[in-house]
Amino acid sequence: KKESLAWAVNKNDLKMLEQINKFFLYANETGILQQISDKYYSNIEDQDPFDLKIFHKRIKTRLPKYKKTIIEESIKYDFDWKLIAAIMYQESRFNPNAKSITNVRGLMQVTTVTAKEMGIENPLNPLQSVKAGIKYLDKMVKKFDYIEDEYERMLFALASYNIGYGHVIDAMQIAKEKGLMENRWQDLKTVLPLLSKSDYYKKTKHGYARGWEPVQYIERILTYFDILKQKQKI
Repeated sequence: KKESLAWAVNKNDLKMLEQINKFFLYANETGILQQISDKYYSNIEDQDPFDLKIFHKRIKTRLPKYKKTIIEESIKYDFDWKLIAAIMYQESRFNPNAKSITNVRGLMQVTTVTAKEMGIENPLNPLQSVKAGIKYLDKMVKKFDYIEDEYERMLFALASYNIGYGHVIDAMQIAKEKGLMENRWQDLKTVLPLLSKSDYYKKTKHGYARGWEPVQYIERILTYFDILKQKQKI
């Protein structure tokens, strides 16, 4: 059962009470509070229980086959291997033969063009798929090196991994035009779905995109990541 939380201060310390209230007002208005909530509190309860049940099962039955490779490749780019595992599950359910509706295949669902760009010949090969996916994610992270917060930077990189860097830049421009903070995920995720509306995508450089997908994509990855972080043994 959910219950409200509150700060308790000495009844005679009105100055402290005032400062706390000012902070929460500021944090709420600027989106900092929501950002902190998204970062440290999982949205597991919003996910499909059946999907989560399958995830827990495949952590035991499928993930062990690729764990060593994921860890080794993640270290090269200073990524948390459990985040990469969460991305992999979202992309392919740990199935090396997974095929998307856009005919993309493999554990990390990299396109043939991207695989070649990353120096990989066969994206269906589990090792090569992991190498290509992590290398490409690193490339996306570096494109947002002007975003100071590391966590925020990764969210933008993940959105780009899913929908394409160009579409993320288009969404950032829309956010800016609306007076929002284009470098903050809380704002960007509200405008990404607009890329599917003609009033908006006709004015962008990269055109139509299913902008709601990266929002859902990232929410699921963060849920899987949170579950993996909580497990002592995998």
